[in-house]
Amino acid sequence: MRRISGLLAAVALGAALARCTSFEGVPDDVGEDASALDDAAAPADAASPDAPVEAGRCDSGCRGTAGACGVRAGPTCIDAREVTVADYRAFTESVQGATLDAGAPCEAVTVDVLGARPDDALPVTNVSFCEARAFCAWAGKSLCGKVGGGSLSDEPLHVVTSQQGAWFNACTGGTPSPHLLLSDGGCQLGVSSPRAAGDGCQGGVPGLVDMVGNVWEWIDRVTYPEPDAAAPLSYLIGGGYANDPGTTTCGSLLYATFGFRGQDVGFRCCSP
Repeated sequence: MRRISGLLAAVALGAALARCTSFEGVPDDVGEDASALDDAAAPADAASPDAPVEAGRCDSGCRGTAGACGVRAGPTCIDAREVTVADYRAFTESVQGATLDAGAPCEAVTVDVLGARPDDALPVTNVSFCEARAFCAWAGKSLCGKVGGGSLSDEPLHVVTSQQGAWFNACTGGTPSPHLLLSDGGCQLGVSSPRAAGDGCQGGVPGLVDMVGNVWEWIDRVTYPEPDAAAPLSYLIGGGYANDPGTTTCGSLLYATFGFRGQDVGFRCCSP
């Protein structure tokens, strides 16, 4: 049982964090939908005018003014790789000191400059759910929710790992099975640290990498463990570098409180 931030979030990972299970106080739909896994943000506002545009930026037709180029996965675009330290620094330098609206139920996010680090190519980690939402909106995209746009918050949990979930749909190439055979088998799993974003582990569509392993990724689903709970929970998907390569899949889920930050937790963005 992994306890996150000493708050309400915990997850039963079994031997390899390969499936999501319920815990006391979570609504019944979570427990019921989680059993199905054994077998298997609001749309972004216009990007900030200060968001940088990469030279010779993407030709995929996917929306976005910063961060990774998108790849088309059916009706949704998704970042080809995780958001990197360099991507996130550009964000913090552009909006430093500003207070951003990350969308309900997040409180306003105050952005501090990231500062120089030697690991610019690595996925950015230790970023909260609401900070991930704020970055994606700044970049002209949104945190991955439903196919076609919108949050998964109003959907049953099983929809997260179905073809209606934008992240899962892209990871599996539009198939219903989380056990996608990755084309190069080079996923960053069962190791002690992440690697540079984009270095391998081809996903469900050409050009999409590191969906399984490297770092867990926030997705846009929010739930309340109790009707009057002060701390809603949000969700992570895809597994991280320390997880078991034999059992970690596109359907691996973890839940955490909004403010949780982890050295194996990052994100990527989506757009319609």
